[in-house]
Amino acid sequence: MPLRVPKRFTRLYIMALSLVAFLTILGQLLVQNSLEGSLHDSWLVNYAGRQRFQSQLIAKCALLLTQRPDLADKATHVTELKKVLRDWEDHHDQLKTGNLRDIKATSVNSDTVRAMFEDIDVHFQAIARSTHAVIGWLEQPVREGTVDVHLKNIFAHELVFLRKMDRIVFQYDQEAKAKVTTLRRIELWLMAFTLCVLLVEGLFIFRPAVVKLSETLHQLIEAREKTHQANQELQKAYQELRATQAKLLEVTQHRHRQELKEQKIHTSALLQGQEEERRRLSKELHDGVGQMLTGLKLMAESFSNGTGWSEKDRQQAINLRQLVGQTIQEVRGISNNLMPTVLNDFGVKLALKQLVDSTVRNTGAPLVFESNLNDERFDPRIEIGLYRIAQEAIHNAVKHAQATTIAVRIFRQEKDIVLKITDNGKGFRINKKTQSTLVPTHGLTNLQERTRLLDGKIKIHSTVGQGTEIIVNIPQHN
Repeated sequence: MPLRVPKRFTRLYIMALSLVAFLTILGQLLVQNSLEGSLHDSWLVNYAGRQRFQSQLIAKCALLLTQRPDLADKATHVTELKKVLRDWEDHHDQLKTGNLRDIKATSVNSDTVRAMFEDIDVHFQAIARSTHAVIGWLEQPVREGTVDVHLKNIFAHELVFLRKMDRIVFQYDQEAKAKVTTLRRIELWLMAFTLCVLLVEGLFIFRPAVVKLSETLHQLIEAREKTHQANQELQKAYQELRATQAKLLEVTQHRHRQELKEQKIHTSALLQGQEEERRRLSKELHDGVGQMLTGLKLMAESFSNGTGWSEKDRQQAINLRQLVGQTIQEVRGISNNLMPTVLNDFGVKLALKQLVDSTVRNTGAPLVFESNLNDERFDPRIEIGLYRIAQEAIHNAVKHAQATTIAVRIFRQEKDIVLKITDNGKGFRINKKTQSTLVPTHGLTNLQERTRLLDGKIKIHSTVGQGTEIIVNIPQHN
């Protein structure tokens, strides 16, 4: 049913508009036809009136040319008379037959007009014949006879021609007015019919449509108000949902931060315990095992300097002394790796320099160390963390990267301490979005974890065959 109403109104609108359009087009056709007919009628009236004037002009010219032998420029007047006669005859034929050649149109004369032209034709022919005779007499080199008879004939028929031509002009005018009156009456009927059609359309089409549109508009307004109310309720529910979501997110983030904090504390405590254990082992190796090995070395030296030893025994004593010395150096190296005393005594700069020097001395690796620090000290956690990061990075470059050049740099950059380790080794593929290697490496994970515990940032740039660069930024506040 809701679809039938618009279709019905659509059909009614189409019918109503089509009828109005038909009446409008019909009225335009009638008007255009009437205008075209009026143009023809005006031409007919105009040239019918000119016929009277031209007939008078023909009579006067004929009289003037025949009665004034001393007339100057007589040939020109004869030419003009011939032209006027030719136009007078041509227009008479156009008016009589209705073939309006001058305006390329046709006109149908009424029975009355045709009868009038038949009645006037005898006078027209008489005037035309006499005028041609006068022109012929004027054009003779030696004039013979007289033209008085032709002049009398022209003037005898001219007055009758004028009166009857007046009646034809009057008839043309009357018929034109009758056409205009008829057209006006038709247009009035068309206008009245159009107004009636519009009235019927207004009563049976537009008025019901307005009522229906009004009802639909009220329904739309009510629906909009209900939609607005529902939208407000949805907006309120959405705001409550957003608030709940925000609280849930805040709680989740707080819990996540708490877990990260606990994990960080746990990891930090674990690393701190490892460092304490390394410090204890380093001290025990240095103070305990180192002292005993030193005593053993002294005993080996006293044995090697004793008398009464065979050459073989003396050589064995010397080998024992050298072995003990090497063992002492190895123990010192292990103790220094576990916890270098220079780190506790002089800070991270000298500790890293000693690490580079000992690596070069023990492995022969080509290491370079640079720093702009002025032997300044930092928090022990930062110093130990930077040292371990550098130690792990150098170990990876020497052992796995097969680098020919390794550069270690530590410097201050605004409020950060920056540690940069660069090598030209084999390199590896890395995920630029997550800063994680495509092949799991325990060493790089340790670097990232230690950097995170120091609230720092680490960037790893590596390309296969072009080396690796590790940049660690640690915030430091004095």
